[in-house]
Amino acid sequence: MQQNSSADPEQRSGKRKSSGKRKLSDQGEPSQPQSQRTISELLSSNPSRDDLSQNLSPSSKRSRFSVSPSRSAAGHPVSPNKMYNFSGSPPKNGAAFVRSIPGSNVNVPSVKAQAFGTNVCQNNFSPHAGAKKLVVKNLRTGPRVNQEPYFDKIWAQLDAALSAIFDGQKPEISLEELYKGAENICRQERAAVLAKKVQERCKDYVAGKLRDNLVTRAGGGTDVDTLRAVIEAWSVWHSRLVRYREQYKPLTVELNVTQITVRWIFYYLDQSFLLHSKDFPVIQEMGLIQFRAYVFGDQSLKPKILRGACDLIAADRGAETSTIPDASLLRDAIELFHSLDVYSSDFEPLFISDSHNYINSWAQRESAGYLASYVDNSQHLIDREVERCTLFSLNRSTKQKLSELLDEILVAEHEAVLLSENDVLGLMRSGNKTALKQLYSLLNRRSLASKLKSAFSHFIIEEGSSIVFDETNEVDMVVHLLQFKKQLDDTVRESFDRNEVLGHTLREAFGQFMNLGKKGESTAGTDNPKTGEMIAKYVDRLLKGGWKMPASQQDVAMADEDAEINRQLDQVLDLFRFVQGKAVFEAFYKNDLARRLLMGRSASDDAEKSMLGRLKKECGSSFTHNLETMFKDMEVARDEMAAYSALNRERDRKDRPPVDLSVSVLSAAAWPSYADVPVQIPPNIAASINDFQEFYCNKHTGRRLNWKHQLAHCQLRARFLKGSKELVVSSFQAIVLLLFNDIGEGETLRYSVIQTATGLSDPELKRTLQSLACAKYRVLIKNPKGKEVETTDEFSYNASFTDAKMRIKINQIQLKETKEENKSTHERVAADRHYETQAAIVRIMKSRKTITHAELIAEVIEATRHRGTLQPAEIKTNIEKLIEKDYMERAEGNQYKYVA
Repeated sequence: MQQNSSADPEQRSGKRKSSGKRKLSDQGEPSQPQSQRTISELLSSNPSRDDLSQNLSPSSKRSRFSVSPSRSAAGHPVSPNKMYNFSGSPPKNGAAFVRSIPGSNVNVPSVKAQAFGTNVCQNNFSPHAGAKKLVVKNLRTGPRVNQEPYFDKIWAQLDAALSAIFDGQKPEISLEELYKGAENICRQERAAVLAKKVQERCKDYVAGKLRDNLVTRAGGGTDVDTLRAVIEAWSVWHSRLVRYREQYKPLTVELNVTQITVRWIFYYLDQSFLLHSKDFPVIQEMGLIQFRAYVFGDQSLKPKILRGACDLIAADRGAETSTIPDASLLRDAIELFHSLDVYSSDFEPLFISDSHNYINSWAQRESAGYLASYVDNSQHLIDREVERCTLFSLNRSTKQKLSELLDEILVAEHEAVLLSENDVLGLMRSGNKTALKQLYSLLNRRSLASKLKSAFSHFIIEEGSSIVFDETNEVDMVVHLLQFKKQLDDTVRESFDRNEVLGHTLREAFGQFMNLGKKGESTAGTDNPKTGEMIAKYVDRLLKGGWKMPASQQDVAMADEDAEINRQLDQVLDLFRFVQGKAVFEAFYKNDLARRLLMGRSASDDAEKSMLGRLKKECGSSFTHNLETMFKDMEVARDEMAAYSALNRERDRKDRPPVDLSVSVLSAAAWPSYADVPVQIPPNIAASINDFQEFYCNKHTGRRLNWKHQLAHCQLRARFLKGSKELVVSSFQAIVLLLFNDIGEGETLRYSVIQTATGLSDPELKRTLQSLACAKYRVLIKNPKGKEVETTDEFSYNASFTDAKMRIKINQIQLKETKEENKSTHERVAADRHYETQAAIVRIMKSRKTITHAELIAEVIEATRHRGTLQPAEIKTNIEKLIEKDYMERAEGNQYKYVA
């Protein structure tokens, strides 16, 4: 016969030590301490934490010892019905089982001593005398107890406890006795029978009372109410069934009902048998399976449960605020589906189906409005749907399916709406970068962002062409192009996420409209692109005037002017790269550079050389050869003037020329060609010119100088009533002003007299007189008054002229480019273009001898690409001219043959 004790070896060791120190009463019997009581009495008197936790813990180890037969303190055998005592009451016969409380000073009799009927008074055990030999006598096998009555008794107690737990009440029998009863049944190898009865008992409750109650409540409420009732029932059922403490704290006298659970009572069964059984699930899994089968699987409850969760999501989708009123209920519902393992099989398909219907109806309604509104609302819808998946712990598969559903309906099925060219152009024209970014993001979800290429290209060409052909704002063309280019770069970077396809579209479309030509008066009837001319003039203004500091920076600090000029030159060069026909730019840049060098108008020599270096790097040394020669000529001219000035200083005063002269001798091949303008030079100026010409011809024999007086400028000292002024004027202005030295005060000169004296043509003379009498500084008086000069006008000296500045620079109209000069430049560029094309055709024909028309066109375009792309019609015109000149002839098969 075996008897279990809840005391572990350490406790027994503690009892031995305390028993060795017991005090004896006067009669020789051990004194009865207050701590010598039954388990029931110990529970009611709040034992120590460590001692009680060791006795009540289901995982605590129990030591066992065998005696045969079991006898009472009087030596009589113990009856079988007294073998197990779990009720907490002391045995009626024999010595009571007692134990020593660790840490107590009260000495109690040893359990072993009373179990073997020994007299405590005769025990002279001393802890320092060493271990004594224990002799077990009369070790015989007694009759085994009948297990059936015991099983029936314990199951009756357990069944009553389960009924109380399911009703939310406290079992009548103590927790310790129920646990030990279940454990003893398992030790009697009847765990399978106990497990089956527990399973059937739980099934009767779930399939009966619990389900009937929920069905009754579901009949009189909404789907959300049914869902709430099921979640509450699951919470109660789950807590009563499986809640237990991982580490039990010392129990108090008044046990909380909610802490008494099925798993705690059958913990030994759960861990020793069910955990390794193939026929029975563990208690937690059993409760889950039964709830899923008889509650969730009920045909009247299941649709309402799933629909209730979907109704909560629909309420969240339709809520105006971002907070759902029943967020905790929806979160509990998702957790219930995960716990019952019905999320993927039942909830997810219904949720995706409802989502498809909702998103489809939403997209049909929103797509009827503006594109900007549709993409903005779509982005918010996607963000909220994804956020809901994270907030309520939806599966990753649900999130992926929902994302694919959003992409399919919002993007793929409404691709025509998103790529509507008129709507996309509207967003681009308004500069709505936010809407463009959202549109790109939507399209990129299905790899459709590259389809914006058509609308983007159309917008660039349309807006760029309007800038290029805007004759009213022609002067500011380059400024507007730079702003437009920056806007497009920002759009590609911020809205289109630096998409390579759209970036290439930007460069391609920008280059297309930059090289568009339009025959008109400003281009002398040629189709030369206007952009080359305007870029050259913009660079001219930049290099002449330098960098204008913005007003916002003037009060802060002086910025680095050279660095800012270089930055602006880089921006202009970025535009210059799009220009295919560099001939127009070269011609106008060359004219402007000549004026800057001759008139000393460059703001910075370093900036001039920096721009020249950029052009050389971009176009090659052949492009900048003449430009570099112009700089060298200016250096040589300065050396010539230094020698001439040194010669004049060595002369006597009477031999020196009457006027200080500064001459720039230039090579005709490198510089632009200027037409000779007839003019009569005053005698004193002519004498100085002849003196320098004699000096130069004596130094350089065989050279001939051709004077360009229209490019000259000079300084005059003028006397007015308010004081003298120094006037900086052109050579033509100076010639006209000098005529008024020969007339008296108040006298006038007629237009015809001035023209006869100067020898200037009408256009030149009218512009000169207009700058002196009708402009800002009116040193001459025109009669009659007006802005235009007529041949019948008379002019007189304005002696009363006044100005705050001592040095006055009068606008040199004849130094500015006129329409005629622009026209001649365009005509010269067009003629050079034809000559280059004909030369390329002759070179190709000379090497190929015979070639087809299509091959000749392709090779000519490739050969002249560095000077700009030619149109096939232009090439065909030059082919006809070469055939007329007998350089080539037509052959059979649409071919051309070279004529040697």
